[in-house]
Amino acid sequence: MKHPLLRSLCCLSTLVVAMPSLADTASINNQYASFVVLGQSPSGSNVAIARTVIDPQLDCPTISEVGGSQTSNMVTRDNSFHFPVMVCEGLVAFDKSYQLNFSDGTVVLPSAKSNPSHIQVFGDTGCKSKDCPSGSAAQPFQALADSGALAKPDLVLHMGDFNYRGTGGQVGFSAKDSSGQLQQQNQWTYDAGDDLGSADHCGQSKGQTYYSQNAANANRPDSWNYWLNDLFMSAKSLMLAAPWIVARGNHELCSRAGPGYFYFLDPHSNLVKGQQQLSCPMQNADKSALANTVQIPNYTVSFKTLDIAVIDSANACDSYSNSPFTKIYQQVFKRLNHSAKQSGNNTWVMTHRPIWGVQEYDSSTGTPCTANKQYGCVNQMMQKAIAMLPGKRLVKNISLVLSGHMHKFESISFAAKNHPPALIIGSSGVKLAGSQPQGAGKTQINGIGASVLTTNTSVHYKGSPYAAFGFLKMQLAQDGSWQGQLVNPSSNLLLANCTSEQNLAQGVCELGPDISVSSSQ
Repeated sequence: MKHPLLRSLCCLSTLVVAMPSLADTASINNQYASFVVLGQSPSGSNVAIARTVIDPQLDCPTISEVGGSQTSNMVTRDNSFHFPVMVCEGLVAFDKSYQLNFSDGTVVLPSAKSNPSHIQVFGDTGCKSKDCPSGSAAQPFQALADSGALAKPDLVLHMGDFNYRGTGGQVGFSAKDSSGQLQQQNQWTYDAGDDLGSADHCGQSKGQTYYSQNAANANRPDSWNYWLNDLFMSAKSLMLAAPWIVARGNHELCSRAGPGYFYFLDPHSNLVKGQQQLSCPMQNADKSALANTVQIPNYTVSFKTLDIAVIDSANACDSYSNSPFTKIYQQVFKRLNHSAKQSGNNTWVMTHRPIWGVQEYDSSTGTPCTANKQYGCVNQMMQKAIAMLPGKRLVKNISLVLSGHMHKFESISFAAKNHPPALIIGSSGVKLAGSQPQGAGKTQINGIGASVLTTNTSVHYKGSPYAAFGFLKMQLAQDGSWQGQLVNPSSNLLLANCTSEQNLAQGVCELGPDISVSSSQ
């Protein structure tokens, strides 16, 4: 098996060029964000892609090694949904330092390391319109991201749901009424959400109309301004601090902010041999949800001591009955097991939706639990898909599942150790959600005993309440073991300590010193 660094070099193509006219090249003041995303080529090699978002009708900056004399051209990504900005990209090699050359200066990019040790995990970072004024950065995500950048991570993992202000639940659609007059009606867009009601279209029943923000007759398509406010303005320092691996959330479905996700963040690129940039299909209300979306193929980024496998769970709703996506997720997990087993390396899985989220039955929201005191009901579709695998489990070298989606932190550890532990980091910015069970407790998930540690909307430190926002700092050792700290730097709080050893009171995590959370009722 080739070393990941050697495998990554096969995809790098450097074109030596003359510098374009400075008058036509974008200024640093014309760029909104510059960053590096990591992915995988069809041949299995690692891919690192440098990107910058600039004003249109200007030349892309060139890219070069820091201190080097040779430059290469960046190229533009396909902009099929006509965003009013231009994304330029170029391939870079691992373990080297690069810079973008603008007309009036340079921007140094974060180096993609083949052996990262300091990893930060964020999830559910955008801000809802009622909580953040229009045109402002997303808070508290910006404060968390700035603190994370100061700690100089080697790698950032983002669990998805970047854009909330641009993905409100109801959108106006124009349609003719019975008399032929054009009227506007508010409808819930397709969300593949957590509920079983028609508002979330989780089952997408036959004949049910597919509503998308990006349909021709919708009044609120995916917009650059929301991406700028919720992500690029808020995470500018963190994007320059370390490369990112990203998961797609349900707020980035094609019916919501999917066009922007594929344009700005998805690591699939025309620059990679044998690969093409992915994008949402043009939205058509007369077609099914399956025909209106795209499933991102599984991919893995391989490091010296760790593989990180990314699966697209945006369409995996909590109910698996009558859904055309169930078979898709059976194949997703079949391929995940196959690739992890072939690699043999210690593997973490990244997925927006938790495979084993813990949330109490609530008759008002239609969770798949059916009675009080039931908790392990998230995510039924993915649990069903795993149950249909040989052995009915993920392969043994998958040692950790990282996710977001639930607006809180949860740690789930299985006593029988026939499932890997799961960490849910959905508390990095969006308004927090409280639910039972809170604090530490034990429950049953698929009939298997599990230790669960959760944070509510707030924690108590030495008797005083603090908001439970945070992100996870992970230190990866050479043998693949890790230590983690869930932190809220804004309040100078250590919310939880975690470890791969699973020897703590609640499995892999325990609350930080002098931290308490209300017990379940």
